[in-house]
Amino acid sequence: MQDMKAEVQGMKAEMQGMKAEEQSTKKDILEIKQKINRIEVGQSEMKRELFRIDRKISDTYNLALDALGMSTETREWLENGTLHA
Repeated sequence: MQDMKAEVQGMKAEMQGMKAEEQSTKKDILEIKQKINRIEVGQSEMKRELFRIDRKISDTYNLALDALGMSTETREWLENGTLHA
């Protein structure tokens, strides 16, 4: 009878250890979920920023092309006194 009681107490102690480990695992999982959510938010912000940068690059490129065209036309006008349409 004593052996069974000791065995049951040992099992209870193991169960308590398993419960504590389960709680720790649940806590770790919640922390990981929070970190994943922060990463997702960060990715969304990076996508928006990359889109804005891409727009600025495109706008700058188009402005540079316009300026190049205007300077070519101006140089031609100054050299020849005519503009080509």
